[in-house]
Amino acid sequence: MSRQNKNKVLFFLPPTVGGAERMTIAIGKMLPRDEFEVKFVIVGKTLGDIVKFIPQEYPVSLIRIRRIWQGGIFRIWNMVRKERPDIVFSSMLYLNARLILISKCCGNKVIVRNNIDLSRAILKRNVLLVRLTYKWADKVIAQQEEMRKEIIAFTGLPAEKVITLQNPMDTQYIDECLKAANPYTAEERKQYNYIWTARFAPQKGQDLLVRAFDIVHREKPEAHLYLLGKYDEEDPYFASIKRFVTEHNLQDAVHFIGFDRNPYRWIKHADCLVMPSRFEGLPNTLVDAMYLGKPVVATRCIPVIDRIVKDGENGILVETENTEALAEGMKKAPELKDCRMTYHPASKEDFISLFRGI
Repeated sequence: MSRQNKNKVLFFLPPTVGGAERMTIAIGKMLPRDEFEVKFVIVGKTLGDIVKFIPQEYPVSLIRIRRIWQGGIFRIWNMVRKERPDIVFSSMLYLNARLILISKCCGNKVIVRNNIDLSRAILKRNVLLVRLTYKWADKVIAQQEEMRKEIIAFTGLPAEKVITLQNPMDTQYIDECLKAANPYTAEERKQYNYIWTARFAPQKGQDLLVRAFDIVHREKPEAHLYLLGKYDEEDPYFASIKRFVTEHNLQDAVHFIGFDRNPYRWIKHADCLVMPSRFEGLPNTLVDAMYLGKPVVATRCIPVIDRIVKDGENGILVETENTEALAEGMKKAPELKDCRMTYHPASKEDFISLFRGI
């Protein structure tokens, strides 16, 4: 197929590194390069850390904006009008609505993927935009069936326009990352190491985790907790967590690692992953840990967690906001021996068929 006959697809994403951003890149990489011309467009003040995850062979553009409400839609519209893509794609709720509106005006196809349940969206004005614009989307992807039903009920979209595709896994990329050296020192490997990797935010529950870990540490002083994820020392949420650690004399046992583009090596060589989230879209880190054969402790923050983790077999499930139950789960997890993955990700073929058939 000649370059002229390829379908051009623009994948829009913010400069931050999160599950939705990494899924956007993973889906873009799945499309055969002899059929699709893929370009990534980052919308934000800078290219940010996410650009490190985009392979060098893919072109990247930056739409420089300070805030999406400050002329962002006009700059995105100019980009779409200039590039004249066949399809645009986004996984972020606030970008989805704007891209649908722009695509309606520019005449290209649009596929959007919801990164979170509408009922849990922080900014309700984004939810209002969803109600107003989603009727013009060509396809809407939900990460799990409960999310699909909510989208249909909220927007009134025909059922055939909303499809459920659970998050895919880029196992080739993960396996490549695992070639990196064990990040724990020889002394640290003698400890029992818990890990959670996520940006610091209330929805991710790091405050619940350090409180649960305090309970565990009193009984298991050899236990250590590693927190991977970008943080800001000036952020009140992060400051409150660090203050708790200091006040409870956990400075030598709780480790703030910060951002690492290769979290897989930390998870692989840890003893247990703990997901204390208050809510998620579909937690990629939890799925990654299961792929790597790690026991997990997870909150039942969304219904799909009960289908991802088999309680008492490959993980321990607890209710949200319950630090005592979280601590008990962390104590029990080392006893689990059969940590086979029970999650069924969408396949590469699922996404290729979607983009071919749009």
